[in-house]
Parts: sequence; C-alpha cells; structure tokens
Amino acid sequence: MATGLTRRGFLTMTAGAALVLTACGSDEPGTVAEDGSVTVRHAFGETKIPAPPTRVVSAGLTGQDDLLALGVVPIAVTDWFGAEPFAVWPWAQPRLGPAQPVVLSLADGIQVDQIASLRPDLIVATNAGLDADTYARLSQIAPTVAQSGQAPFFEPWRDQATTIGQAVFKHDEMQALIAGVDEKFAAAARPSFEGRSAALLAGRLDDGKPQPLSPPWRAEFLTAMGLTLADGLDNADVAIWATESDEEQAALLADPAVAARTNVFTGKELAGALAFASVLSYPVVADRLPGMIADALA
Repeated sequence: MATGLTRRGFLTMTAGAALVLTACGSDEPGTVAEDGSVTVRHAFGETKIPAPPTRVVSAGLTGQDDLLALGVVPIAVTDWFGAEPFAVWPWAQPRLGPAQPVVLSLADGIQVDQIASLRPDLIVATNAGLDADTYARLSQIAPTVAQSGQAPFFEPWRDQATTIGQAVFKHDEMQALIAGVDEKFAAAARPSFEGRSAALLAGRLDDGKPQPLSPPWRAEFLTAMGLTLADGLDNADVAIWATESDEEQAALLADPAVAARTNVFTGKELAGALAFASVLSYPVVADRLPGMIADALA
C-alpha cells in the first residue's frame, strides 16, 4: 500500500476480482463446535478460533466499530482519518470507556511486527487490504480473519459486520444489530421523499467533477429511506456532499454548477459516519440525515 493514502483514496478504490473461497464445512456460520471453537470463512479459506477472544487487534480501517458494538474492546485499532482519540469516533467513544488501545497505521502496510508484540488471540483484518502473504504472516501470530472475498477494502458493511460477529462468538447479536440498522433506515422514510432522487457524493470535486461516494453500496440506505438514486449531480433533486469542513463546503459552493443545485453538506461527524458505514455509525446517519434532506427539498 502506498504511503499517504487518504480517505478519498480509500473510498474511491474498487476491488479487483473476487477471491475464491475454499471448500466450507457444513456448519451454519457462527456455530460453536463441540470443542468450543468457531470457524470463520473468508477470502483465504477458514480460520478456527478456539475460544472467545480477549485480546483482539483491529487491523483494518473500520473494524473497531463492529467490535465495540458487541462489547469487545480491542487492544489495538487502526487509524483512518479524522484525528479522533484512539481512532474511535464519537458514536463509539462511550463503548471504548477508559481503554486506551494502541493505534496502528496502514500507511506503509499492516504493521505485522507491532501486532506480534501485542500478543493478540485474534486479529481482525477485514478492511485492511489483506493479501495472501500478509495473511499467512499474521496467522502465525494468532487466528486471523480476512475480508470475505468481495474486496480487499470496503466490502459491503453487512459482510464485514457478519464476519466480525462470528469471529468474536457473537453472530446472533450482530445479526440483530444489522437488522436494527435496516429498521432505522426504513423508519426514516418520509412522504416528501417519494419520487425524489438523491446523489451521494464525495466532499470535493475531482478535476472539477463530482464523484459518487464509492463503492456503490454506500448509497443503498437512500433507497431504504424511499429516495431514488440519481445517476449524477445533473439529475438529482438533492445532492448530498460528504464534506468534512466548512472549507470544503465553501469550495463546492464556489462552483456555479454546484451552487445552482439543491445541496446537503454533512460536516465532519456525519461524513465520518457515512465513511465508517457500521452498525454504530449508521444510526447516526439515520437520525440526522433525513431531516437535512427534507429541509433541503422543502
């Protein structure tokens, strides 16, 4: 991974071809075996986790949210953006409590040696850009779970959450949290959204052009709220910009094509919640964004 990759860089990365899963056992996902273990399937095969872990390293960009949602406080997390304390954003901070996890970085790739020094009993390496060689190295340290196979970064949020829930022996609890997020978005639908289209866009122009917030699954919650997804800025009734600052908003409004549209600007925390796309951050989106959209469309 190149040094200095930004949030924009990560969010515009798309996955290569899906990796092929190895043959799987007959047990249902998340089933605890007779010996007390759980086996998690992922892009590089299967990982057997012998017992509920107590020293978990979150080696990917967003895994800390899913762990904290289940009451699992990681001993190390990976920083992405935002300069938040211990790389944990406001929606997850209460669940961190007094813990002070080690903060890792993916700027120069996964910090294998530092992870080894922490003596983890589980390494969660979803959303970490994991390749087969690094997976093998991490697996020599502790049981390691990788992305499910769809993408090295930013596979659909439900897939990552499901993998992490299984790995920490809390599959059913995670499925309930996922269902709760879906229910919140469905409940956020408003009559004024019917027949209206929205575009979910990055917070900056790229060579003067708006870019969708990628991967495409990031905009799915808009349809759950009753909106139609627009192909781009020109045919959107409302443009939702994932801006992190007043400066980014001002730069967008300085463009006449943007200023002429109906716009919603998120601000830092809401932009972060959209980026993390987790069972902890999405409720923030469901609580705040629908009213902002409704006001803009009024």
